[in-house]
Amino acid sequence: MFSDECSAEQGAGKLVEWCFGCPKDKWKAQFVKTYKNGRDISVMVWGCFWSGKEGGRSDLYIMDRDFESKKHGYSANSYLEVLEDQLPKCWMPGLIFVHDNAPIHTANAVKKWFEEMDIPFTDWPPYSPDLNPIENAWALLKKKVLEMHPELEHVTGKSEEDIQELERALIEAWEALPDSLFENLVKSMPKRVKACYRAKGWHTKY
Repeated sequence: MFSDECSAEQGAGKLVEWCFGCPKDKWKAQFVKTYKNGRDISVMVWGCFWSGKEGGRSDLYIMDRDFESKKHGYSANSYLEVLEDQLPKCWMPGLIFVHDNAPIHTANAVKKWFEEMDIPFTDWPPYSPDLNPIENAWALLKKKVLEMHPELEHVTGKSEEDIQELERALIEAWEALPDSLFENLVKSMPKRVKACYRAKGWHTKY
């Protein structure tokens, strides 16, 4: 089961547009892309998918901040909320859970939860290349959001309603991603590992 979190910002997912011209033309209006000041709305989401005869995906879970933590960010308690809500619905014997070494994943409370639930998870070596194929799913999710809701790119507010609109769009886009996408990501793992070996742990196209 490949899992991870992702910070999804409003308007993210748009492809880079390249423009070719002479140096003297670089300040012409048609060659300049403006951007907004300040930070856009962002939502932290979690998801996972798995292989096998009953392969599938979890719900896209909107994570809650832990306001009892020092910086009011996402803590091990935030992560435990996700696990307690999602894994009982989708984990099956024979599956091995994959998450990286983020502090919220390696907290003692989280390790204890996995032990109590008898759910095995992989050891993730430090400073390792990111082989988790869910990273590709996140990029495609953000692209899908803009395809389905292009109006989100131009929303300027930061109200609770704006945040909820982004959350609904993310969930809708996650559900719209085809099953074949996740199946192909799982099938890509042997190639990813071989590429990592050939590169001796250096960067690969994945």
